Amino acid sequence: MSVRNRQIFRIIFGSVIIGGSIYISIRYLFKSPPFIKILVLIALIAIIYLTIDYIVRKGKKDRYGN
Repeated sequence: MSVRNRQIFRIIFGSVIIGGSIYISIRYLFKSPPFIKILVLIALIAIIYLTIDYIVRKGKKDRYGN
């Protein structure tokens, strides 16, 4: 698999992870107490950050070989 195809696959897989986590978290955002809402938002931000960080890190590793 070429570097470009791997990066496209990672982006698609990352968008599925982020989209799925947003879809699941919507249920908890509307039907839960405020404390749980804050925890869900923090978890959602962490999932988005870690997914994007992973994609960028692996892309740099593929391009520059570090």
